[in-house]
Amino acid sequence: MSFVNLHVHSAQGSLLDSILTVKQIAQYAKENGQPAIALSDHGYMYGSLNHVLECQKLGIKPITACEIYECDDHLLKNDTKDNVQPRYHLLLIVKNQIGKDNLFKIVSEACTTGMYKKPRVSVKWIKENNLGEGIICLTACQAGRVSRYLEEERYQEAEDFVNLLKDTFDYVALEIQSHPTTDQLRCNTSIFNFAQYMKIPYVITTDAHMLSADQLDTHSIFVEIGEGREAGETYLGCHLQNEKDIFNYLGDWNLDRVIQQGIDESVKIANMV
Repeated sequence: MSFVNLHVHSAQGSLLDSILTVKQIAQYAKENGQPAIALSDHGYMYGSLNHVLECQKLGIKPITACEIYECDDHLLKNDTKDNVQPRYHLLLIVKNQIGKDNLFKIVSEACTTGMYKKPRVSVKWIKENNLGEGIICLTACQAGRVSRYLEEERYQEAEDFVNLLKDTFDYVALEIQSHPTTDQLRCNTSIFNFAQYMKIPYVITTDAHMLSADQLDTHSIFVEIGEGREAGETYLGCHLQNEKDIFNYLGDWNLDRVIQQGIDESVKIANMV
């Protein structure tokens, strides 16, 4: 099995954030010899059923996921100009039937009790309610808590948070993303070094919001229309990729063995599902 895209957004579930249709996602996997592909929309799971159906038509293994918004306390809803509770991204992948039921409960809690600007939920609440069983956890993009903590040199907090994730979910991996930007390459190095220190696996993802790199200008229109964008996000390289694309984007990293291990981890995770 070749590289598996585990971090993918659709226009159906990530409104004004992705221009990928669910059908295009399944078709890409088929055309690129990728036997599995995930759908991991922001905060919602509207497209999950259609994703499963489209993948099954083409003989592709559908991977159900959601990139949730997590915060310290999703019951707190009183942000002020001088006191804003940070909100982070976290990717949760369904491993089995128990995991699917649990992810539905997590997303439902975020979309009801935790709704405040975005659907939010705390990892502490997930742990306290034993809802991490059957779920694989990835640490998301530069808007994820681990990436933010490492960037801000808050190393003990990053270590504590990863240990919380390990205590909550069945399996945890740090995300290294295949984007050709200076910020992302710096972040990738920090994550790789942190993964070695924590003795935890890392996986390469693409955080796909479009089909190919030449759609960047088209996608930017949706970003301009959308409101409340996450600070610091960039969409350069945020498209569906294959192994050749990944080695091309991360080639400046000059660590082919490290890149291949991150690709192999995507296959390992897909096989867990």
